[in-house]
Amino acid sequence: MSNEQNEQPEQLPGRLASQRPQRIRVQAPQDASLNVPLARPEHNTAQEFYVRQLIRSQLRLAVAVAAGLLAMLVGISALLALWPTAYEFTLLAIPLPWWILGIGMYPLIIIAGVLYNRAAARNEERYRSISRD
Repeated sequence: MSNEQNEQPEQLPGRLASQRPQRIRVQAPQDASLNVPLARPEHNTAQEFYVRQLIRSQLRLAVAVAAGLLAMLVGISALLALWPTAYEFTLLAIPLPWWILGIGMYPLIIIAGVLYNRAAARNEERYRSISRD
């Protein structure tokens, strides 16, 4: 009788024990090694970090100035296109819109360039003051 008891499959506890699948252990091969690439930090030194910040601030400044000039040019062009009576005003036989777009934009471009140059110099001076410390 003891042989018969040993031959019976082992019963799992619980009411759904007969429906449970058999567990299988999955393992990696013994010679497999775990090669985890070392994550390189974005900035190795503080100096590299500040150089990247300087580059980003100069890029933001350049994009802002370019977008401002483009918006101003598009705005003036749209205003002149939507205001047809502007073509009636002439100076030396040249219509007013030509004067505005041909000559009036240059002082605005020069002013934007001067302001950009000052802001870029200020960014670089901030970087130099930090890098000296």
